[in-house]
Amino acid sequence: MPEILVKIIRAWPMVAKRSLSHWRLLSTVIVGVLLASTVMSGTVVYFEALRELALDNTLNGLTAKEIDILVKADRGPTTVEEFQKVGREVDRQIEGRLAWFLRGQERAARSATFFVTAPGDEETAGQDNARTYFTFMPSLLDHITVLQENGGRLPLSHAVNAPGEPLTMEAIVPAKDAAAFGVGVGDTISAVPHWQDRTPYVNVVITGLFERNDPEAEFWHMDDQLVRNATSGGSFRSVPLFISDAAFFNVLGQAFTDMDSSYIWLLQVDTDKINASNTTLVRRQMNAMQRRLANTLFSFRQITELDDALAEYDRRLFFSKIPMFIIMVLIAVVILYYVVTLSSLLVEQQRGEIAMLRSRGATSAQILTVFVLEGATISGVAILVSPLLAATVISLLGLTPAFSGLSDAGRLTVHVSTGAYLMAALGGLLSFAALMIPAVQASRVGVTRHRQEAARPDAQPFFQRYYLDIMLLVISIFLFRQLSQQGSIVATGIFGEVAINQVLLAVPAVILVAFALVMLRLFPLAIRFISGDSPSLMHLVVGFVVAVQLVSVTFNGALSGAGFGWAFGTLAIAVLGGLYWATERANVRSYRIVGLAAQTLLVAVLMLVGWDLPTLDFLSFSIGRVAVSPALAAGVMLVSVTTEGGGVFVPFPLGAAFLLVSAFARRAPIGYSMGMWQMARNPTHYARMSLLLILMSGLGIFAASFGGTLERSFKEQARYATGADIRLEGLVLNNLGDSRPLVDSYKMMPGVGEVSPVLRAFGTDLSRLIGESYTMIALDGPVVKDIGWFRPDFSNDPMGELLTSLDHPRPPRGLAIPDDAVGLGVRVIADRPHSTVAVTLRVRDVNGRYYSYVLGLLNTTQWQAMERPLERSARFGRQRPLQPEPPLTLVSMTIHDTDGRNRLRSGSVTIDEIWSRDASGAVTPIETFDDITTWAVLRGARQSITDVLQESVVGYNGDSGSALFVWSEGSPLTGRGIFHGPEANPLPVLASSSFLKKTGHKVGQEFQVTVSGHRVPIKILNEIDYFPTLDTINKSYLISDLDSIVRYTNLETTSAEVKPNELWMSTTSSGAERQELVRMLQDTDEPFHILRVHDRVQVLSASQVDPLVQAGWRALLFMAFGAVLILSCLGFLVHAYVSFRDREMQFGLMRTIGFSMRQLVMLVWVEQALVIIVGMAMGFEMGRRLGSIIMPFLSHNDRGTQVLPPFVLEINWGTLAITYGFMISVFTLIIIGMIWFIRRISLQRILRLGEL
Repeated sequence: MPEILVKIIRAWPMVAKRSLSHWRLLSTVIVGVLLASTVMSGTVVYFEALRELALDNTLNGLTAKEIDILVKADRGPTTVEEFQKVGREVDRQIEGRLAWFLRGQERAARSATFFVTAPGDEETAGQDNARTYFTFMPSLLDHITVLQENGGRLPLSHAVNAPGEPLTMEAIVPAKDAAAFGVGVGDTISAVPHWQDRTPYVNVVITGLFERNDPEAEFWHMDDQLVRNATSGGSFRSVPLFISDAAFFNVLGQAFTDMDSSYIWLLQVDTDKINASNTTLVRRQMNAMQRRLANTLFSFRQITELDDALAEYDRRLFFSKIPMFIIMVLIAVVILYYVVTLSSLLVEQQRGEIAMLRSRGATSAQILTVFVLEGATISGVAILVSPLLAATVISLLGLTPAFSGLSDAGRLTVHVSTGAYLMAALGGLLSFAALMIPAVQASRVGVTRHRQEAARPDAQPFFQRYYLDIMLLVISIFLFRQLSQQGSIVATGIFGEVAINQVLLAVPAVILVAFALVMLRLFPLAIRFISGDSPSLMHLVVGFVVAVQLVSVTFNGALSGAGFGWAFGTLAIAVLGGLYWATERANVRSYRIVGLAAQTLLVAVLMLVGWDLPTLDFLSFSIGRVAVSPALAAGVMLVSVTTEGGGVFVPFPLGAAFLLVSAFARRAPIGYSMGMWQMARNPTHYARMSLLLILMSGLGIFAASFGGTLERSFKEQARYATGADIRLEGLVLNNLGDSRPLVDSYKMMPGVGEVSPVLRAFGTDLSRLIGESYTMIALDGPVVKDIGWFRPDFSNDPMGELLTSLDHPRPPRGLAIPDDAVGLGVRVIADRPHSTVAVTLRVRDVNGRYYSYVLGLLNTTQWQAMERPLERSARFGRQRPLQPEPPLTLVSMTIHDTDGRNRLRSGSVTIDEIWSRDASGAVTPIETFDDITTWAVLRGARQSITDVLQESVVGYNGDSGSALFVWSEGSPLTGRGIFHGPEANPLPVLASSSFLKKTGHKVGQEFQVTVSGHRVPIKILNEIDYFPTLDTINKSYLISDLDSIVRYTNLETTSAEVKPNELWMSTTSSGAERQELVRMLQDTDEPFHILRVHDRVQVLSASQVDPLVQAGWRALLFMAFGAVLILSCLGFLVHAYVSFRDREMQFGLMRTIGFSMRQLVMLVWVEQALVIIVGMAMGFEMGRRLGSIIMPFLSHNDRGTQVLPPFVLEINWGTLAITYGFMISVFTLIIIGMIWFIRRISLQRILRLGEL
């Protein structure tokens, strides 16, 4: 082994000198190897930088109180010994698991809750809502200021009562709580335990009041969250009593030996000690401590937002890195091919030297050793340097606009880890293998073979000779099939665990390379076709199309079971294929023209008669609202152009195209013909560059479509999630005070435009025995269609038309109640006494709020005049209930059994009249029931199907105007009755595709559903696939008109009012005005209380700076485009240089035999332009297709859920145009430079070289 190392060390200087002699070409290879290793190692460095940024972003979104950990456990009796037992167990867990990321901790203790009375009134304890508790905090004095007013001081730590007197202690109280409770310094209160204990009560003297130094300090988090929460809020009035720890245990604990206490720890987390590499450990340690202490301590609680935030961070990181890794793999594959291409060109330049060495006795192994040392040196240097280079470049990305919102206008913080060097080593090894591929082939070349290949280059590269491209294509098809079956790159196991199939991450790269290699196999055929030399490419394409169409039409038709209509399609394809074959077999020109015309005419006739001609589409694209769809039907190309106003198609036979290129080739300039002949003679030389451009262009367009699609998706996800400019979630309309208008209250706010209330309610399908649950979305269609965000693919029909069609033509109308009415009354008579059955009227006010007025019980068989004032009185004299705002409307009248333990017995009631009474006592009839056709039976209950409303001959004082309502037996507490309006017709609704799929219903069906427990008849008007804010993938939805739903569901009198719980609004404000509007909506309960505000601008801004969303992608796409730009330009430069060096003598000889400079220039332009155009065009289409194929399988967001709305392929044309424009400009300059060198060729020097 040492001898081999000595030989290598001795040989290395010679290898280095030899390499330096080819430094121009070798430098481009070194750049490729360095880029490959840099990209591979940069993957790790970049992901780690993103992880740190994402973690900082996550932690910065939490307050210190949310990050800190609160721990609580209960223990009794209240003694120092018991406290130490709890403390030892908690401290053991803290020290062993959490101490390494904590910066401090605080402790507190809280006693059980006591009743509070004045001294001497202990017998009445607990009869009011006064409560108290004792607490101590060792660090309390560091965070408070004891007020000196009225002689305020700290309490003593011992009992202050005289022997034989009731136990008396001293305590201090927060000034705010003392003021609310009505106590002050010097006052004495009595704390009475709610349990039986040895001491009946304790007197507490308040010696001082205090205020918090910093009310928002972390220290007070345990007091606010765990100490106060048991008695704060609700109906309790509580006063906390702060004492010392000695008083807590030695006085209070000894007096109340049966008292349990709560012991609390505040663990202050140091976020600087949490980084991306230990987040999982932090989570595991917190969860382990919680499980351990929950099993050993009573009533244990552990409260923090940190564990959920870190779990969310890990989940987002997991799903976000998948598409990023795919792009990185693509970049790495393209770079590796660049290395192979450039090293092949380098080796080709040395083939003469290698052949000479072989002729002088050098073996293949010795020659290969030289290349091994050269490649190992390049790869070794790249492995060492690339992680540092990657770290530098990625650190500088922090200065770019992509990270301007995250990195504080500075560099990104990066770390070069062991993983980065491992990935750099992998990149170096792959690059070394790429360098060795041409070296192994060249080392076997002798002098004879070298001269043969120089005279007759190989027509096919090695991967075509051994069908490696076909094998790779089969592998890519297999992997894509596996991906299609799995449905996503992310797989979910049977126990819910999420995993990534690592192999499937390479599917885009494998597909791109496989199809590029297959396209390259067709490159020589394409050149011969363009030059008019051979129609073999056309025959191959038509044969493939005919075979595919025949198989697909026959197979699909036979399996469809729809008769033998498919036979006509098969016949048409067969006839077209036969015509094509006969036309191409014809040797007479006129016969071929007739055959081409026959194919065109047959296709045109079949299209004009509206027959569904089988075609094979390809290269479809759209320009604005114009869609262009080329397709092949046997040997005829059919180009369809579709616009909003209609469409047109143009048939064109492929045979005519070959006739045109043949005619052009015969009349083309000699420069064009020689260029085409040269490319057909040596396609391998040009194929390498074409393949490189195909891969580069494919990567560029895939990255552009990937980035453009994701950027559009990020914006559309924000619009979809918010629904409108601003959406208010958890809207709670007031149930106390005066009724207020909902829409107008918000419209009066500055900057608010249109407003639509929305009801989001749970429901069940009643058409099945076990009905599917769903969510009803009721909204104002005409308003939402203007303020909501919609996309054309959300439904088959325009969403605006669907929403405006939801309005119900015949809603319940109701009877107007006079504005001066102060009371409502009704005169009824029951068939028999119903002692627990109440009569109730339902009223709607001008703001759309509903009120139930219980008038009385049907407890007699005599006529009863029941009346009730409209002003609603407070129960128990405490809070004023919601008061209706006139004008009012009477909507329904019901009866219900008030005893929930019994069933409603069947019966009937005759209704003579409904009236109102004004303040003067005057009565105004509202309904005399002379005509009952304007009333209908309320069908809200299942048993109400048999209820009847009919005219009655029995009237009060002999009048005939009355109505008889008959009800059947049913459930108690459920309204049964009548409402004013037509019989309830089914409400038109829109159903989500998921609802139709789960329930089996069809568009047009009528059935009943429940909405918040109310039975409602509906009719499915149309189907939608997506709707803003709705997860239509996993849940079922119905969309209806809000006014119709509210009117019908609120006819019942015993159920809670169904009212909007969301609000969608548009706004014209922006900037600071919009922020102020959002702040007003969030921080105040005016005009109504809301739970959450969704602002579209805020959501979009958050995604812009989120390192796992748009911010991270911008930098990654910048790297992709940078790689495309650099490698394409370098590759084409080397290709042009090698081409010129190889053909310098050929150009000189062509000049000597009479070629003009213009003809040589034409030859160069034809060769290079054709390589560029073909490579970039094929790469463009392949990248576009690859994007459309792969993107659906990546349609999950950074949280692992389905992206809503789904991806729409979008290409970032701006960035792509700049990149491609620069590439073409550089290519043009390189060609011009090559032409300049050709013009400077010295014929004398070339002829002398020829003599050698």
